[in-house]
This record gives sequence, structure tokens and C-alpha cells, in this order.
Amino acid sequence: PPVRSGGRRRRPGRVVRVFWTGLAILAALLVASSLSRLLPEVAPVLDPFLLVVVYGALSRGETHGMLTGVAAGWVQDVNFGGTVIGIAPLSKLVVGYGVGLAASRFLLAGPGPRTLTLLLAVMADALLFSWVASVFDVRTAVLSPLALASRATLNAAVGVVVFELVACRFRRESFS
Repeated sequence: PPVRSGGRRRRPGRVVRVFWTGLAILAALLVASSLSRLLPEVAPVLDPFLLVVVYGALSRGETHGMLTGVAAGWVQDVNFGGTVIGIAPLSKLVVGYGVGLAASRFLLAGPGPRTLTLLLAVMADALLFSWVASVFDVRTAVLSPLALASRATLNAAVGVVVFELVACRFRRESFS
């Protein structure tokens, strides 16, 4: 239950949630930076920031998904963006909201539904990013349907494995 302090409600888990989300975004930054140096051909295909957004939206709902999307998108744009800053945060905000809304309405708990969610989220993010970039006359790489499908499949495969590892870790901590 929330604790009242000076007319404001405080929730004890909020600070911990923000800490873990920030740590996950930092880990995504490290993964993306490492991939761009070690495997430059894989770096544009794997989007660890989107995986953080989808996990946040699936586990905490649409508000957390939106806020995580904006934060992860800003970090991604500042470090890997082009001439216009703000396109990735906008696309990730919309994807985070959509995934969080779907997670609050449907049971997306198992590996199968999460795989489908990740596939759709990656496709939506890529299409939204391209559309918003075209509005601002920013050139982006043209994704063929095969490239989009392979990008979605790689992100979904990596995401489901990471989500399961995180879920096992938290289950183990709750039992000890």
C-alpha cells in the first residue's frame, strides 16, 4: 500500500523499478556499443533497446512501457542517431504503449505469446521509424520484407531467451 507523506503518495517499489529500468537501458547501450565494434554487420539488425522497452511494457504495463520507450529511444538516438534526434524515442514510445496495452488486456506470459509480441513490436518499430523519418525528410535504410522479417526473427529469438533468463533469475530470488 502507498505510504502518505506530506500529501503525496509514495510507492516503495517505484525507485527500485526505475533503478532496474535504468540498468537495463545501460546494459542495452553496452550491448549495442559492443556489437557495433565487434560485429558491425549484426549491430543494425539487433535492437537491444527495443527488447528493454518490450520487457518493461510486458511486465509493468503501458505507462512503464511508454516511459521506458522514451528513455531508451533518447539513449539510442544520442549515441547512434543521425541528424534528427527524437525519431527513435517517438517510435519506441508508441510501441511501448501498444505492447503495454496489449499485455494488460491479453495473457502474454509464455514464450509463444512473447515471441509473437516481439515479432510484431520489431515490425511496428521499424515501420514507425521509417514513416516518422520520411515526414522529416531523413533518409533511412530501406528494409525489404525479407530484411524486416529476419530482423524481427532475430530480435524475437534473442528477446525470448533474455526474457526467460530474467524470469528464471527473479523466480530464483523470490524462492530464496
